Amino acid sequence: SRMQEVLSPTPEGEYVGSALVQEVFNIGGTGNIAGSKCRDGYIKKGSNVRVMRGDKILIETKVRTLRNFKAEVDSIEVGNECGIGLMDYEDFQPGD
Repeated sequence: SRMQEVLSPTPEGEYVGSALVQEVFNIGGTGNIAGSKCRDGYIKKGSNVRVMRGDKILIETKVRTLRNFKAEVDSIEVGNECGIGLMDYEDFQPGD
């Protein structure tokens, strides 16, 4: 199964990109962060996100934190790796 974050900056649900979770990191005090790679489009901090495993939607929430290496960033573009923290969700699975 695959887990992707389908991101949308608008309430209407405009598709802007996706990321694939590669590894899960537990950051003390912050919780689990999805070590991900942007597969297409872009990922933006504060965007609406749909976490999917296969064809099943697990949750719809927002991007809380977005990091590139250790630096906090506002957006990540296709091909770049990042750490994604979501509001009220951290049950990521590596390889999904």
